[in-house]
Amino acid sequence: MRDYQPSDFERVREIHEAKQIDYKFPDLNSPLFLVTKVLEVDGIVRQCGGLYLQVEAYLWSDDSEWGTPQEKLEGIQALDREAMHEAWFRGIDCCVLWLPPGMARFGDRLVEDLGFNRDRSDWISYSKTLCG
Repeated sequence: MRDYQPSDFERVREIHEAKQIDYKFPDLNSPLFLVTKVLEVDGIVRQCGGLYLQVEAYLWSDDSEWGTPQEKLEGIQALDREAMHEAWFRGIDCCVLWLPPGMARFGDRLVEDLGFNRDRSDWISYSKTLCG
């Protein structure tokens, strides 16, 4: 096991393309890859794993009758615009969120009004809490 080196890029891309996975091969040389490791066997890179820095979006919105649906949407849009702009200036280029069950209508808003894309529907999201 060793750290990824830019000279490994083409070999890792070959592995990615051979798998025919339905996402664009990332720029492994990006500083947003906080950790990237490769496994060599007999001098050939056989595996590569990386940890990409991104942010997770959260929203808390009061459901009481404080405004019209349009005013509430405009508030969410303003929060989104400011938060994403600040994250981008801090060097982040990817934001993810997990929409709870029963909120499919809001998912439409995420796409149509906030610029999110629905990720691969057949893929399941997992998370892991890291500890020393």
